[in-house]
Amino acid sequence: MIKFGQVTAYNEKTGVATITYIRPEACAKCGACGGLSQTGSIDLKADCQVGNWVKVVLPDSRFMTATLIAYILPLIGFLAGLFLGNHLSGGNELWALGGSMLGLGVCLIGMKLSDKHIAGKPEWTPHVAEVYTERPDSLDAIGCSGME
Repeated sequence: MIKFGQVTAYNEKTGVATITYIRPEACAKCGACGGLSQTGSIDLKADCQVGNWVKVVLPDSRFMTATLIAYILPLIGFLAGLFLGNHLSGGNELWALGGSMLGLGVCLIGMKLSDKHIAGKPEWTPHVAEVYTERPDSLDAIGCSGME
């Protein structure tokens, strides 16, 4: 996944830049990130200045794995708990509901532990691949098609 944005703040002591970017059109109504705004921002270590344009990269394989962890695993936990609760209770819907909540909870705890394990690892962290003093004329030329 490639994002292209502009540095809106830079802390020289820590070397952390706040990069603001325009989200893809598909993000307009999702709200999964907690906001329905078309702009987003991320703080990353980078060697740049306020006003620079940057290309932020997260390998596609890591992006897809993170998506799997965030969406599919809770669904699997919910459904597994639902079927297990239903099966063990002999069809009692209240136990099925309790099992589904338990399965979802176990998956969320697993996700939290997984997040602590992979947080900060370079292969799981977006990074600034290139810094531009001016906005390139064509984002297609730098590998950011559709990100304007």
